[in-house]
Amino acid sequence: MSSVSSHSSPSETGGQTLTGRELLARVLARMDSQLPWFQVLPAARRAAIEEITRSLVEAFVSYCSHPDPSAVPRVFGEAPAELVRSISLEQTLQLIRVSVAVVEDSLVGPEAAAYREASLDFSRQLAFEAAEIYAVSRASPGLWDPRLEQLAIDSVLSGRGVADLADRLGAVGWRGGGASVVVVGAVGDTVDEDRLRRAVWAAGADALAGMRNERFILVLSLPVAAAGGHEANEAQSDDTDAIGRVQQIARDIVAATLSETTVLGDVVGSMADAATSARAAVSGARVVHTWLQVPTIVGADQLLPERVLNGDSDARTALLQRVLVPLQDGASDWLETIAIYLDSGRSIEGCARALDVHANTIRYRLARVSEVLGFDVTAPRNAFTVQCALRLAS
Repeated sequence: MSSVSSHSSPSETGGQTLTGRELLARVLARMDSQLPWFQVLPAARRAAIEEITRSLVEAFVSYCSHPDPSAVPRVFGEAPAELVRSISLEQTLQLIRVSVAVVEDSLVGPEAAAYREASLDFSRQLAFEAAEIYAVSRASPGLWDPRLEQLAIDSVLSGRGVADLADRLGAVGWRGGGASVVVVGAVGDTVDEDRLRRAVWAAGADALAGMRNERFILVLSLPVAAAGGHEANEAQSDDTDAIGRVQQIARDIVAATLSETTVLGDVVGSMADAATSARAAVSGARVVHTWLQVPTIVGADQLLPERVLNGDSDARTALLQRVLVPLQDGASDWLETIAIYLDSGRSIEGCARALDVHANTIRYRLARVSEVLGFDVTAPRNAFTVQCALRLAS
C-alpha cells in the first residue's frame, strides 16, 4: 500500500527500487547543494546532523505508511543537544523542508497525493517540536547557547583559537567575522542583554556578550564583506568604512545600554584579530579609574599613558609610534620645541625665551605639531600624553 517504505525495505521511484539508505543519500545531496551552511559544517557536527537527518527520513517514511496526525514520531526528542549545539532553529527548519521535499519527490503511485497531504501534518508537527526544543534550550541556563557564547568570549580574551572562532560560530547562526571591536564595561554595571542583542542585530552586526570578573564583555562584529568586484583602492575604502561603522555601532550600543564608564578596544579588520582589541580594552579597563575626568565612553587608545605606566608593552609601542615617530619625521625643531614647551609648564613665552625666538614662532610650531599628530598638543590631557611619550623615548 505504501509508496515509500521503511529503511529496510525498498520503494519504487520511476521504476527503480529506492532503499532508505539511498533516500537519505538524496536528502544529504540536496542539502549540500541548497544549504550553504551545511557545506561548511565541521566534520563532527556534520556527522551529528546526518544522524538526525537519518532519523527524520526514517520517521517520515514510517509515518507515510501509517499516517496518524495524533501520533507523529518525535524525531528531535532523542538528541536535542546534538541539534541545538550544531545549527540554529532557522537552519533546522530548512533541514526539515529539504528532507520532506526529497521524500515527497520519491512518492509515486495512486496514493501519492494522499501521502503528500499527510506529509503536511508531519512537517508541521516536526517544526513545532524543533521550536519547542530551541525555546527550552534558550530559556534554560547552562545549555549550549550560553555555554558556547562564554567559550567564545574566553577564546577572544585569551587569544587562543580565535582564527577558527568565526567559522565555528557561523554554524550556529553567527553573522560576524568582519570588522570587530571588544568592549569592557565597569565593575558591577548591569546590562539588559536582550535589549543589547536586538540593538546590535538591528544595526547589522552580531555580538557575543557576557560577564567576566564582574565586568560586562561585548564582542561586536560586522558580517564579512562579499569578496570580489573591487579595485585595491575601493577595497581599502570599504575596510575604512567598516572600521568606522563598527566603532560607531559600538558607541551607540554602549550609550544605550551601559551607564558607567566603558572602554572600547581598538577596532580590528576581522574577527581573527579580536584578541588584539580585547587586550587593549582589558588593559584600559584596569587603569581607567586613574583618569579622574574620563569620558563615559573611552577608547583604549585614549588611555595609552595610563596603560604604559601600568606596564602594558603594547601600549608603549603604540604611544611611541603615535607621538615620537611623527615628531622625528617632521621638522628638526619640532621635537625640541614641544619638549621645552612641556618642561616650561606649557608656557609659550617661557619656551620662546628658552629657544630665543618670538612667541609667535612657538605658536606656529605647536600648531604644526598638532596638525601632524592629529590632536591639540596645548590641551592638558594631550600634553600629558605627549610628555609620557617623550619620557619613554629618553
